[in-house]
Amino acid sequence: MPWYFILFSLLFLGVNPKHGLRLAVLFGINSGLNEALKLAAHMPRPYWVSSSVKAFSASSSFGFPSGAAMTGAAIYGYIAWAIRRWWATLLCGILLLATSLARIFAGIHFPLDIIGGWTVGALLLVVFLLAAPKIEGYAQTLNWPARLAGIVLVASIPIVVVIPAYLSLGGWQLPPAWAELAIQQTGARINPAQIRYAWGGAGIVLGSLLGYELMQSQSGWKTPADLKQRTAVALAGTGSVLLVNNVLPLALSLSGMTAMMPQLATFLSMAGVTFWLTGCLPLIARRAGFGQKEGDPELKMRQHAMLV
Repeated sequence: MPWYFILFSLLFLGVNPKHGLRLAVLFGINSGLNEALKLAAHMPRPYWVSSSVKAFSASSSFGFPSGAAMTGAAIYGYIAWAIRRWWATLLCGILLLATSLARIFAGIHFPLDIIGGWTVGALLLVVFLLAAPKIEGYAQTLNWPARLAGIVLVASIPIVVVIPAYLSLGGWQLPPAWAELAIQQTGARINPAQIRYAWGGAGIVLGSLLGYELMQSQSGWKTPADLKQRTAVALAGTGSVLLVNNVLPLALSLSGMTAMMPQLATFLSMAGVTFWLTGCLPLIARRAGFGQKEGDPELKMRQHAMLV
């Protein structure tokens, strides 16, 4: 998760806020959809079913489709599409391939899991790229209460898609052989028939959209034209996002919420991190003299140099 927060932050603060926002929303929806597909398929990981497979890490969720491959196809694919430079496309392709193959070598995915992840992630990306501009255009015609209702609706997608898949498991029982092999390989117990990631995905979507709405209501924000300023904002902002990502879970744990309501704690933590990124950081940076308001005349002189 921290790696993806780094990507959100660098794109949002250092390149274009719109693309950083879209990336966060895409990631959140992808998290819920991937977990839904895993629960619906409920297929094992290699080290659960074969003692000849050496596992170098443990994972308690089902195997198909690979979350790393699906997320990588969607996220790296979006970054390549947004930047539209050969070097960015090459780098994203290398990252996707390396991440996916590492999961096979670690003994936690079959090749079919990877291929399935790539396929579904690519399909999700295409649908997202087609739908996002239309939804954004429609949202601009709505008043604040209607936009808020829309934000809540979009943020609920990860939960809405995962609940039917979870219920479809019915009386499914973990095969004892899977559990025994998993413990033998890694010493960690597995309990794949549960919802883990959709709550965090919903929080990421809600926090990022609410934060962006706040930022836009305060005259908006654009990345600095000066490269040094842009780099300073991106690096400092990314550091603060990683800090918040560590502090919030700790605070929720100390409050007792994590023990009592772990799903809610995860939801609030992820929402807080992305709200800080898309809502608070741009306003702080602008007041510190970095970036500009949406309507500033100087922005018009550099629109052609920015991603739109």
